[in-house]
Amino acid sequence: MNLIRYWRRIDSSLLMTVLGLAVVSLLIIASATHANVPGHPGQFDFVIKQGVFLLLGLAVAGGSLYFDYRKLYRFVPALYVVNAVMLLVVKFAGTSALGAQRWIQIGPFTLQPSEFAKIIMIICLARLLSNNKKGYRTWKSLLPVAGLMALPTLLIFIQPDLGTSLVFGAITFGMLYICGLNMSLVKKAFIAFVAIFPLIWFFVLHSYQKMRILVLFNPSVDPYGSGYHVIQSKISIGSGGFIGQGLFAGTQSQLNFLPENHTDFIFSVIGEELGFVGAIFVLFLYFILLYRALMISRSSGDAFGSLLACGIFSMWLFQIFINVGMTLGIMPVTGIPLPFMSYGGSALLMNLLCVGLLMNIYVRRKKLMFD
Repeated sequence: MNLIRYWRRIDSSLLMTVLGLAVVSLLIIASATHANVPGHPGQFDFVIKQGVFLLLGLAVAGGSLYFDYRKLYRFVPALYVVNAVMLLVVKFAGTSALGAQRWIQIGPFTLQPSEFAKIIMIICLARLLSNNKKGYRTWKSLLPVAGLMALPTLLIFIQPDLGTSLVFGAITFGMLYICGLNMSLVKKAFIAFVAIFPLIWFFVLHSYQKMRILVLFNPSVDPYGSGYHVIQSKISIGSGGFIGQGLFAGTQSQLNFLPENHTDFIFSVIGEELGFVGAIFVLFLYFILLYRALMISRSSGDAFGSLLACGIFSMWLFQIFINVGMTLGIMPVTGIPLPFMSYGGSALLMNLLCVGLLMNIYVRRKKLMFD
């Protein structure tokens, strides 16, 4: 009886939205990778692997509902250490691809620890912020937050993975905002960033990162290099028109003109093959996803749960905004995946874990225990 009551209390809107995004993702990945082209190991290998991770992620998310999320509070020190160890292992024994060392090879699969670092740091930051009842109105009050985030952010930045480092920044800002962050500090930090940006440009950023910023303003500055992705993405989305060219029929994607069409630029395939209607439908699903995450944050019965949901909301919002903007040419190319849509087992598992955590917070919002 308790089991039936338990499942009746889950957020069905959130679950159906995630399943809808997953179905669209499998269809688009199948369309983007079914052709026998260089770099694609088989006709439907990518979609099969993504489907396996989807089923595994749903099972893990469902099972996590029976674990009271509030118990995570006591495991934060251990999680932080495990996260740091994983990122260090990647640095010294990881697998390199596309100029970055971000993956650990486990048999036929590759895991990306930086993806799991996102949810781990949300948990760690939620515990830290939930203990501060005075808000964050001075630079001194922000020192513990900076200290907590410094090590994982640095380890990810040197992989190099600027995109995930920026996601950490978005998560931190979103969670601090609901904790009473003094916005005048944000303004001062922005002014300081602008002042030291020349130093960052010359001594921190890699040459390809600089080029990605330049092509944001003028893709033709490097039309066969960094600008090629943006140019082809715009052509893909523009050629889709109102209703699209049809699934498995997009010329830019099917003829392999669009790079990374199953990962970073999967939204371009949606625009080309499903058109304006399909793109708006996907964005509407994302709106529901974000709305439910925000409502779960507001309805949580404790500060720890509210901050967990807020961190997940901030992460998803930033990634969706940057990825979609990247395909439209209004954001720099950063390699940030589109949640639940881009191919990648680690990202999908992490996002489904986030869904399980949100469901966990939702069913216990009135402090009812079903364990």
